[in-house]
Amino acid sequence: MDVALPLLALSLFIMIFGFKKLKTIMQSRSWLYRGFILLFIFLFLFGANEFLRRKIGGFAGSYPFVEYWDIQASEKEVIDAITELNKLNPNFQPPKNVEFISKRDTGYIWTSHQMEEYLEKLKMDSLTPLPKKNYNNYYHDYWLHVNLYYPDTKEIVHTWTRPDSNPSVTTFAFVSLSSLDNPNEYRLINRDFWYIANKRQINKFKRAFVDKIQEQIERKRRSSP
Repeated sequence: MDVALPLLALSLFIMIFGFKKLKTIMQSRSWLYRGFILLFIFLFLFGANEFLRRKIGGFAGSYPFVEYWDIQASEKEVIDAITELNKLNPNFQPPKNVEFISKRDTGYIWTSHQMEEYLEKLKMDSLTPLPKKNYNNYYHDYWLHVNLYYPDTKEIVHTWTRPDSNPSVTTFAFVSLSSLDNPNEYRLINRDFWYIANKRQINKFKRAFVDKIQEQIERKRRSSP
């Protein structure tokens, strides 16, 4: 249940009602006045924070609600660590009907001016070579999607990785959860969970995946000559 708006409404009601009685309260019961102010501030800030977290999000772009960690390793190291951990613990990966590590989506932008010119030339000469890939005619998806698994609750854990502008840093994001029975019914982290449940889910994810991935990367680095 989303209670952010009710909390904001309650804090405003307390403010309006309380300030009408403010002079009387200050004169007769100063402790009650201080308690009223503290309660109003707490409810307002908590409600505003929940509203912003669950309605707006904190991560720019296509995934505003994700919880993410910047891992001090290349994306290849992160993916290798996930693959190696899955060999040690098969429960790391969802059941076989769910894709484990997807391929990054790439391809030509056929609506670009350069590709439209190529298609026109192709009509005249079927041996016309494809143009050299560049930022104007070719796209490279930012995200590499990885599906992990909670065997205790039989939930698919939807995540993605993305290289940082610094190639030795990788963003690893917790996106959502879904059940094996309903894999397309997503519950987004930082949006579809109330405050305490959301914190528990983030802590569980960090223990189950983030910490283990970082430990695996460190183990491999120590064992490398």
